Amino acid sequence: MRDSASNCKAGVGFMDGAYLPFSEMRLPVTDLGFQLGDLCFDTVHVHKGRFFRLSDHLARWERSIGERRYCSLGYDCEQVEAVLHGCVARANLTEAMVTFVATRGSPTTAHRDLRTCQNRFLAWAAPYYSVFSGSEADEGSDIIVAKTMRIPPEAVDPRVKNFARLDFVRALFEAYDQGANYAVLLDGEDNVTEGRGWNIFVLRGGVLMSPDRGVLEGITRETVLELALKLNIDCRLTKVPVALLRSADEVFVSSTAGGLMPVRRVDGVPIGDGAPGPVTTRMKEMYWKLHEDPRYSTPVRYASASPA
Repeated sequence: MRDSASNCKAGVGFMDGAYLPFSEMRLPVTDLGFQLGDLCFDTVHVHKGRFFRLSDHLARWERSIGERRYCSLGYDCEQVEAVLHGCVARANLTEAMVTFVATRGSPTTAHRDLRTCQNRFLAWAAPYYSVFSGSEADEGSDIIVAKTMRIPPEAVDPRVKNFARLDFVRALFEAYDQGANYAVLLDGEDNVTEGRGWNIFVLRGGVLMSPDRGVLEGITRETVLELALKLNIDCRLTKVPVALLRSADEVFVSSTAGGLMPVRRVDGVPIGDGAPGPVTTRMKEMYWKLHEDPRYSTPVRYASASPA
């Protein structure tokens, strides 16, 4: 797996109407995406030269920019899709993470009137990476339950994918202090929500559960629900009390960045026997198999990198 510096050198971006090396992308400090975190984004991955569930990511993107009222973005869904293909093709990547972002832009008045901003669109393609590092993606990771509470959805809608993640930042330092790298956050009623960049699933007594509120409605999460239906597994979006997480038979997380990844310990206590469980393993196999299905994947238009 590449580090962030290598990804930066290998990536290709798009902003202000032009393609450029990822390492040269710059956002003005006057942009309210920088000053206020007033932006939203989405990320889709490419596997073996094919986007996975691209139309679903674009549909979520359209909902997000509508919710955030980015009315002057200047790029419709078809144009955004063309840019994503262009970034991957110009980077010549067959395994990639492709991120696209809308920011509020820079205001023209001293009191930062949001209505005066010209919204900005940018995107980039970089070599593929996972939210769980190295062997953890296959063998399982250790996570902690953070004391930091997840920002409530009444304040910031988690269904709009965004970079306003100071609750996750604080939770991650809790994890580091305990010798772990990842944290899951609870809501105000001690129910599990999500981690930074991933949804979580808990298997207990043959029932597979994932939080129904206060989380991003992940595309990979949706894929897990579909796989559970194929396997005749009772899968529910519901409240998941933290006690249920700690007593689970299996736990795994889902993310565009890594797919399905097992959790081996929570707060230092093994889940099951501490190894990836059979349901997690089977669903992970099925997940990657779907990438070969044309109903789920879209070939990258590599010819779009050719000069016109």
